[in-house]
Amino acid sequence: MIIASFIVPTNLKLTQTRLVCQSPGLVIMAASSQKRSFCPCCHKSSKSIHSRYERILSDLPVSGKEVKVIIESRKFFCKNGKCKRKIFTERFGSEIGPYRRCFDRYVKLVGKLGLELGGNKGSAICKAIGYPASPSSVLRTVKQIPLPPNIKTSGTIGVDDWAYKKGRNYGTIIVDLESRKVVDLLPDREAGTLARWLGTHPEVHTVSRDRASAYSLGVRNGAPQAVQVSDRFHLLVNLRDAFQKMLYKQSKVLRESFNEYSNPDQKEVLAEELPVLPGSPSITGTQVIGNISSERQFKFEKAKELHQQGYKVKTIARILQAGNKTVRKYIQLDILHSRQTSVNSLQETNFDRFRSQLIEGFLPAVTYKSLYKSIQQQGFNGKYSQFCENMNRLVKVKTSSDTAKLKRGNLPKLAPIQTWSTSKLAFMALGKENKLKSKDQEFLDFLYNKSPEIKAAADLALRFKELFQNKTEGSLDSWLQDALLPESQLKGFAKGIKGDFEAVNQAVISSISNGQVEGQVNKLKNIKRRMYGRASFQLLRKIVLFNSG
Repeated sequence: MIIASFIVPTNLKLTQTRLVCQSPGLVIMAASSQKRSFCPCCHKSSKSIHSRYERILSDLPVSGKEVKVIIESRKFFCKNGKCKRKIFTERFGSEIGPYRRCFDRYVKLVGKLGLELGGNKGSAICKAIGYPASPSSVLRTVKQIPLPPNIKTSGTIGVDDWAYKKGRNYGTIIVDLESRKVVDLLPDREAGTLARWLGTHPEVHTVSRDRASAYSLGVRNGAPQAVQVSDRFHLLVNLRDAFQKMLYKQSKVLRESFNEYSNPDQKEVLAEELPVLPGSPSITGTQVIGNISSERQFKFEKAKELHQQGYKVKTIARILQAGNKTVRKYIQLDILHSRQTSVNSLQETNFDRFRSQLIEGFLPAVTYKSLYKSIQQQGFNGKYSQFCENMNRLVKVKTSSDTAKLKRGNLPKLAPIQTWSTSKLAFMALGKENKLKSKDQEFLDFLYNKSPEIKAAADLALRFKELFQNKTEGSLDSWLQDALLPESQLKGFAKGIKGDFEAVNQAVISSISNGQVEGQVNKLKNIKRRMYGRASFQLLRKIVLFNSG
């Protein structure tokens, strides 16, 4: 009796002896009906049976139930006297491989699930539909799948890097921009690796890339005949960064603009109506260290100024549109620390735990030494020098606060002060006017009227963006002439463009984009994350290539 094809492949010569339903699925008892078998060493046929044994194989599920096929297989004598093998097991062709414990179609389906879902998810789906396989088995099956052959590209490719471990290890992805498929993954982003790959693909004539010098050098060495095209997205990102750097240099103008824009009629009111009390700490020449943004520096100076004049912390926070905790920190600090630098070690002690106790216990007759000993016994973990520095700050703030309380009844009400970060201003200046909020556009106009230098830099940056829309030959030369003038605020960015002129000019006049490559990198990231850290480079490369093809 021949077994139905939906249970066992019909090209196998098996006869069904019994079909048993038992937990957790279905068991098929079958026997081989082949008259002869071929020796795997000398390939001679033999009919002489040595013995019989049972071979248990996993197969595709039936109605969601797990299927096991138990085949009564045989061993044969090899009749070739010169063959080194005297006894061999029965062979069943490609459907059942040697030493296999499953059918070939079972292996193919597990491999497809592994390529699409990875080890853990692939294993979960396998268990859900009736043919259980562990994550290791799924990945092992994927590793056995041969890679697709090295197919020629269309000649137009895109190159970009991807992070295997962000900040540490990077690789290179190569995408065919016409077929929209990943061609290959390279284990690093070195110029030599890319040059060697391009040497095996002489058909490449156009390469789209970002502004990395390694890729530029790799293309020149590996495919000197290829035309390089710089990626427009990265060019615009570099432009925005250059404009933001220019705004950092204009920090004084920005701070004045924030104050004048928010309080146009109160520029000198505070200085005239609220004189500084004798003995109050002065904020002139405020010390700032590190790379501080103009917005944060302005809020720091304004918070100290308003607190000196008697305003409460909650009122200052409303005026500056900042948090109470931030304003309180600004008031206590003498120096504004950069977020990129480590905070002063004075703040690493548990001094704040004893702040209220020290304020109550500080009297003219009490010395710092006695206060230090009292809180040291209660668990203070700082040194005496640190204690003195923190205590000086505490006394300074308390004195300033006490003198400010005398004036709070006569303080004028101030309107909130609106500020913008340099990053936000760069987006506003280079964005479309019809998509800006009315308040943002109003401040931009105010800033441009106050600073012609910023206005000129913004106009120059917008002209660079328009180059990609007009796509006119020679327009980049004209822009560079203006951008390289001594008074230009974007001179550094223009020098970089001039150094990579041919690739940038191709980006201006051609329609080739690296956007497809960025999409493939995003897909690669999703594949890498679902592998739960088990994706070696070779395994990841195989899954990406099969998913792309």
